[in-house]
Amino acid sequence: MSFVCVLYYGQMQLIPFYLGVRPMFPFKKILCPTDFSEASFCGIKMAKEMVSKFDSEIILLNVHKPIPHLPAPRMEASDITFDVTGYEKAIIAEAEKSLEELKNTLLGEDAKVKLLVHIGHPAKEILLVAEEEKVDSIFIATHGRSGLSKIMFGSVAQRIIRKANCPVLSIKSCN
Repeated sequence: MSFVCVLYYGQMQLIPFYLGVRPMFPFKKILCPTDFSEASFCGIKMAKEMVSKFDSEIILLNVHKPIPHLPAPRMEASDITFDVTGYEKAIIAEAEKSLEELKNTLLGEDAKVKLLVHIGHPAKEILLVAEEEKVDSIFIATHGRSGLSKIMFGSVAQRIIRKANCPVLSIKSCN
């Protein structure tokens, strides 16, 4: 076993380093999923602090649930159809615009940030992006649901914490 010397908040720390395994800290890539809620902004602010101390990259991810496709209308049905693909493209364009505004507002224009928008099931997409991008950590907000709503809807953050292959920081609020 070897050690890596890390300067963390002005103090030197030795971190164990096993051959063939990267040290866990400092995080070089941080995934911040956002649903544009106040709670998710707290995670982004915490990631910004990490980036200011280390040469890290933030990946801002917004995931939209898929829009169910209906079967083609029958002959006697109305001629009015809904363009699901066009609607999804509009959602993605609007989400990209919102992510860019969020980046400029919370992180600044010169921050090292990658913006991603996916359509799919949030927990699956977040885990997929974490694997594809080889992130070192996920900073995810929890909305603090309890009782029946938690049982009915589950928790994306809870699924991420259970299934992620990297450390996950769950953030309830900025307080």
